[in-house]
Amino acid sequence: MKARTSHRKFRGLSLIECLIALAITAMLLTGVAAAFQASASAVQMNDEFYRAQQAARVSLNQILDQVRRCQSGVVDTTSLELTTDTSQVRTYGLSGTDLTMTFIPPGATTPSSFKLASNIKTLTFSTDGKSISMVVTVTVGDNTVTLCGSAFPRRLMTYQ
Repeated sequence: MKARTSHRKFRGLSLIECLIALAITAMLLTGVAAAFQASASAVQMNDEFYRAQQAARVSLNQILDQVRRCQSGVVDTTSLELTTDTSQVRTYGLSGTDLTMTFIPPGATTPSSFKLASNIKTLTFSTDGKSISMVVTVTVGDNTVTLCGSAFPRRLMTYQ
């Protein structure tokens, strides 16, 4: 009977063992929380960059489509004014205050502009007298991508 009572004494964890187990568990949970936080912020940064890049890409494609169909265009280094095939004047440019690519619609009675893309670091237009080129640099955090394109107005094309 004495042997049984001595085993009861040593059952379970001592206070020191509980504290050590608690400290190890706290360190593991802290590590998991830090990894989760880093992963979540990386996913958010990638999402912001992808959205900015995609908006710039779509805007570039739409503007170059308008260039292909335009009657005429006036090119400045940071803005482009197109006269469309329906004689509407559309102006595209960079808003330097909030780094957005803007569009001024035709026939606006009050000066208004619409945001096409954000996080635009640089937007440049150039021409060689025939084609119109466009270069857009998108920056979000440490991520940067440069998109470029060129279009030739179809009205200048000659077929033989």
